[in-house]
Amino acid sequence: MSALLQDLRFALRSLAKNPGFTATVLATLALSIGSTVAIFSVAFGVLLKPLPYRDPERLVRVGHVQKNSSVPGASFSPQDYEDLAQALPGLEQVAAWSYSPNLSGVNVAGAGEPENLPAARVSGSFFETLGTSARLGRTLDPADDRPGGNRVAVVSSALWRRHFGSDPGAIGRVLAVDGTPFTIVGVLAPTFDFPAPEVELWLPLSNVGEDAVPHRREVRWLDVVGRLRKHAAPESVRAGLDALFARLAAQYPDSNAGFERARLISLQTALTDDARGPILVLLGAVGLVLLIACVNMANLLLARAAGRRREVAIRSALGASRGKIVRQLLVESTTLSVLGGAIGLLLARWGIDGLAALSAGRIARAAEIRMDPAVLGFALLLSIGTGLAFGLLPALHTSGGNLRVAMEGTGGRSESGSRGGTRLRRILVLAETALAVTLLFGAGLLIRSFWRLTHVDTGMRTQSVSTLSITIPTRIYDAEKDGPYRDAILSRIRALPGVVAAGGSKTLPLQGGGEAYGVRVEGRPEGKPIKPEGGSIIVTTGYFSALGIPVVQGRDFTQSDMDAGAPVLLVNRAFARQIWPGENAVGKGLIFGEKSRLEVIGVIGDVRQDGLEVAPRAAMYVPIARFPRSSFKIFVRHDGNPTALAAGIRSAIRGIEPDQPISRVVPMTEVLSETAAKPRLLTALVASFGAIALLLAALGIYGVISYGVAQRQREIGIRMALGADRADVRRLIVREGMALAGAGLALGLLASLALAPILRSLLFQTRAGDPATLLSVTALLGAVSLLACAIPAARAARMDPQRALRADA
Repeated sequence: MSALLQDLRFALRSLAKNPGFTATVLATLALSIGSTVAIFSVAFGVLLKPLPYRDPERLVRVGHVQKNSSVPGASFSPQDYEDLAQALPGLEQVAAWSYSPNLSGVNVAGAGEPENLPAARVSGSFFETLGTSARLGRTLDPADDRPGGNRVAVVSSALWRRHFGSDPGAIGRVLAVDGTPFTIVGVLAPTFDFPAPEVELWLPLSNVGEDAVPHRREVRWLDVVGRLRKHAAPESVRAGLDALFARLAAQYPDSNAGFERARLISLQTALTDDARGPILVLLGAVGLVLLIACVNMANLLLARAAGRRREVAIRSALGASRGKIVRQLLVESTTLSVLGGAIGLLLARWGIDGLAALSAGRIARAAEIRMDPAVLGFALLLSIGTGLAFGLLPALHTSGGNLRVAMEGTGGRSESGSRGGTRLRRILVLAETALAVTLLFGAGLLIRSFWRLTHVDTGMRTQSVSTLSITIPTRIYDAEKDGPYRDAILSRIRALPGVVAAGGSKTLPLQGGGEAYGVRVEGRPEGKPIKPEGGSIIVTTGYFSALGIPVVQGRDFTQSDMDAGAPVLLVNRAFARQIWPGENAVGKGLIFGEKSRLEVIGVIGDVRQDGLEVAPRAAMYVPIARFPRSSFKIFVRHDGNPTALAAGIRSAIRGIEPDQPISRVVPMTEVLSETAAKPRLLTALVASFGAIALLLAALGIYGVISYGVAQRQREIGIRMALGADRADVRRLIVREGMALAGAGLALGLLASLALAPILRSLLFQTRAGDPATLLSVTALLGAVSLLACAIPAARAARMDPQRALRADA
């Protein structure tokens, strides 16, 4: 231990004598280690940390492998869920919930200003199955979830802080939820974000009535989580579920055929599956940056070693073994790395806070992204490991070789040692250039993919369109009042100055929400109902005009259609092509349910209803007068000031219903931007890491060429004395540097093409071996490498031949 402390003191003194070198190394290490720790905190918090529930490894999502569909069917009808809860094949407990982003809002009063909050409806066994308890009060129990049971609610920690000031007396307070009183019985922990991070209210499932969602076996709207029995093998549980689902399919063929096979995955995998790919890509990218930084540090230590060979030779002559010398040099590199890691930890703290804020509401378990003991331990191990990684090769090189020559050589430099060090440095630069190219190519693919994603034709014209959301109050939402209420709101908005068109829908475009109605085609033999993949979109008059969606055949809905409850609908091009290929769809009939016939009065252009990445699917557009829903999204096309318009919209709605909670009025371009938020974040981070890698590679090339010029002063002087002009010298230096960069580029491109398929699932309309990206990366690296070579080449060309010859004499 005393020897290590002595080596540490010596290392600190040595580093203090070289402040420029020390500062460069610390800055590089702080940036690379800090970035790695920040991304690791995301991976650990989201993917690796166990769920904060009792025995989380026993929690599973239960669903179906739907026949003839690439999309797993996760949802259950209430009847299927009851059958599952009674059978429990291999399961200790099951629980159900209903939540749809942007559709499950409720009007809440009694906690500050009335507001529309996202709420999950959950079964009484929900919290017990998960194995979680309340931070304050209690959670829901089975007695709360039965017809006529308690009207109780559990609230999020954020809602408790925001509206009740963290007052423990909030337990027992009453909230008016859609006009109905609910008593708060519990507050959840800040880390509880199931089934979605944005949920702020948990209500008993029994409060969802038939008027909100049909309680029929063919209507699937419940998601299910189960707890495995102790020591139960997932394979046997899956087999038991298969048997149950097959029995239900045989018993209820009209509703359950095609849902015979079970899908069983761990709850942690189900929650984080969407984030897994991007996070692993980020880990790989930041790992490459750290590896490049290690190579660069090794290069810097090799350059420094050239001036220390005499020092090492003297220590050896005084009796120090090679092992002691290597140990001392490794202590020095590890000291550098730990100091750099400490600074990097401060940078990581800011980065972790930023990543957590950017991820909030976008990925599950974002609240778990924080600096905790596991992350601190990782940072320490990473710092020590990094110091050993980049210090070992220079230490072995410096302590080896012919030390007698080093003692006798001028300035401690020997020809053979110089040549050996230069070769090693060139190999390291070649390696870091190849790594940088690999990372740049991946970043280039993501940038190209993101550009295509954000420039895809959505089927709408979203410029100068604003949107807002309301939930129609329960006392208004009935067959006689809700239609006039919606019409009155739209009429007042249309009368505002600058408004060109206004319409509404149950759902937001780009965010799914089409209802899975089955229809039969009139005039065709009776068979299983057709369920369009895009579902049924429930809309008002003015919807297509407000969003700039063209009606390509037939006509749009009119107000008389709504007033009379006319049996009409529109379909999109994808639906018309699928059902009536080569025919005019206008005038055709579709049968809903048993005998309800709706006539197609128009065909509209295809819209990317389910997201930017998803091609338009066959969809029907049905009038809200026939399919009323409490969730109401309003779209306003305008040519005036959006800020003034927002105030006017709020005033128009409050003039009809003063207590109506209204969401923020946002431009549709913001909705479009939010849809691309996850790929934008991934692309920005990987591009940042690519830029760092490019800078480190350029510094590596510059360092090797500069060092080579310093080592070859006598050779350059002789060349110039024999007639070589300055241009010849510049060409010589640049040619050698570009040959090194070219070799690294070639290796990097080969590695890129081999690894690019890893990104395939994250790319949109972009091939993994995209030629344009290859050319762009080649041109960028070539330009940066040329600049890195040109600076030392220009310095060499300005050299005085006589001075150069004397310098090494």
